[in-house]
Amino acid sequence: MADITRRCGCRDENGKQYGARCPKLKNSRHGTWSFRLSAGFDPKTGRRRYVTKAGFSSFEDAKTEKIAAEKKLHTGTFRFEKQRLDEYLTQWINKLEKNGDLKPSTVLGYRRYIVDISEHIGHLHVSGLRKGHVAELIDAMVAEGRGSTAIRRMHSTLRSALNDALERDLIDYNPAARVKLPKTEKQAVRPWEPEEAGQFLDIASQHRLGALFEIAILTGLRRGELVGLRWQDIDLPSRRLTVTVQVVRVGTRALEGTIKTEAGQSRDVPLGDRAVGALVAWQIQQSAEREAWGELYADSGRVFTMEDGRELRPEYPSRLFEHLQAGMRPQRFHDLRHLFASLALSSGEDMGVVSKIMGHSTSQITRDLYGHLVGDKARQAVAGVASLIPALTSR
Repeated sequence: MADITRRCGCRDENGKQYGARCPKLKNSRHGTWSFRLSAGFDPKTGRRRYVTKAGFSSFEDAKTEKIAAEKKLHTGTFRFEKQRLDEYLTQWINKLEKNGDLKPSTVLGYRRYIVDISEHIGHLHVSGLRKGHVAELIDAMVAEGRGSTAIRRMHSTLRSALNDALERDLIDYNPAARVKLPKTEKQAVRPWEPEEAGQFLDIASQHRLGALFEIAILTGLRRGELVGLRWQDIDLPSRRLTVTVQVVRVGTRALEGTIKTEAGQSRDVPLGDRAVGALVAWQIQQSAEREAWGELYADSGRVFTMEDGRELRPEYPSRLFEHLQAGMRPQRFHDLRHLFASLALSSGEDMGVVSKIMGHSTSQITRDLYGHLVGDKARQAVAGVASLIPALTSR
């Protein structure tokens, strides 16, 4: 058999394909071109193996691909084994989890997105994946009504996995790179006004965990950071706390882990008079609960706990917050973090200082979220300057 041939799918009267014997092949537009290369012997079976590829529209295309295959065979980079994408993704995430390269919550998120990816393009071979396939996956997600944020996270998961495949020389390029993604519409943050925050804290003070919400507003800590906060992390005489751990939900479990960002890990958060007062009052109340429960008290060392000392589940503060704010302008628990930033910036605090307290990875994130608040302050400053200048007598 020649290295490069032209064949077609026509059949004779017995239903047998003509292949390279079809009389219509006299027409240069009939059929397609293919090539076949001897690739030595398979080290596992000892049998001779070949590299074949068909479907080329011209002799030149087949020849170009054949030369490329010959080069890869010569350099030892040709891939004989073809692995399905769903199989590869499963192996990839299992390895990351085993090595402890990712937080448990991140692993769980990746696994969820791998299910979505596998349902649509998991049957494709990793080496045969193209940008068009990734684009089709994204289009399918949009058609199913998935949000832009979820789609971007799914795409990020696939891109990370294929970057690993690229480093392992399983693919020649990452087909998930530079793929058009749906735009994410940023919604302006609208936290409570100071009066609304005061109204809520009045209501929350009637609950035993009212101090948790007060500290949330006064420090900007994340929910997981508040739930994971330990008394050993608080230095009341020095009026500061150190954020070292957080508690997050992973499936049905609540796990302690490191802080979300590197900048947020082991960061010091200053405590004002009101925050110190709230913590001292809460410490007294918790001590009374410990004494009342006696030997049954489960001393977890956490700052905020159930009455018997048991640790809070991460979702508990959110559910309690939703209950306590009934009748008010609705907010999420995370919006208390936005409220802290809003109050800090409105009081004249520097953007960089607020970013550091909140543990953002960069101050640009803080600026993107709360830049409009700075704009309001700028307008107030301009108005203040104008008010100091006497009006023109000619007007």
